[in-house]
Amino acid sequence: MNTRLKRGVAGWLIASLLFTGNALTGTASAASSAIQILMNNSFADTDVVPYITNGTTMVPLQLAQKIPGSSIQWNNASKTVTLTRDGQTVTLVAGQRTAKIGNQEVKLEAASAIRKGRVMVPLRFMAESTGAYVLWNPKQRIVFVASKPSEELKQQLASSHLAEARTAALKLPRVSALEQFEVGGVEGGNFDYYFPEGRADKFFLSGGNSISYYEIVGDHSEVKWTATFDWKGKAASGLFFLPYQITNQDGTLPKLTGRVVFYHYMGHIGESGYGFIELDGKKTTLGMKGMESEVFFEIPGEVKS
Repeated sequence: MNTRLKRGVAGWLIASLLFTGNALTGTASAASSAIQILMNNSFADTDVVPYITNGTTMVPLQLAQKIPGSSIQWNNASKTVTLTRDGQTVTLVAGQRTAKIGNQEVKLEAASAIRKGRVMVPLRFMAESTGAYVLWNPKQRIVFVASKPSEELKQQLASSHLAEARTAALKLPRVSALEQFEVGGVEGGNFDYYFPEGRADKFFLSGGNSISYYEIVGDHSEVKWTATFDWKGKAASGLFFLPYQITNQDGTLPKLTGRVVFYHYMGHIGESGYGFIELDGKKTTLGMKGMESEVFFEIPGEVKS
């Protein structure tokens, strides 16, 4: 893949996935009544529409088979789904409201069923049986599935090198229980990343007229606050590095006690401006450096927390 095409693909991926809380533009609609599945930051296609019964989201078996970390098989003769993970076996039979984890029987909120020739299984039960985290967002009608990261990614996240830890943090699955707002201005391929100085486990992502704040919780990152803003007029937003009027917001605005570092990524040239922003809003740009999408580098003079 040539450099220009790589940058174009990277920009599109950021625009569609970067702001899980409010900017899944072109992919999800706040007005849509259809249930969508976001698995490890990618929307899953299904030939049978997921549905909710007894508070449980039912999905086609082939979608559950895509959840990393397990092996899931269907026996058509016995109408049995078998999930194997780390030597443990989980079985459920179509039409039955119980399943077995090893030899222990557990009750299901909804039984597996056959719909339009497809085996439909309870997503939460199947995903959590693989160790994945599942979150239903009724505001967006999206089910977020976050599988456990690899040991390699966990080690990178725990690295003493901030650039490596931040790169790993952006690779984690992202989930949101917040609203989704209409976003504009992301076509240019410019995006901003803000980290509290010395931290990799908390960050802001901004593009167009949108910004979202994330915190790492367990093996995934969660949107804690999300907003859109009007960059045409100056106003207090509550964030010292964002001097614009907030037009929509959901969640809890974080309180920052120290300066932030920033990466201003320009996808069309594959470079990023970088530097510091002080509590009084003073911005110091230290330079420009080549940067791949969401692959960070060390910022000179930064003090690790």
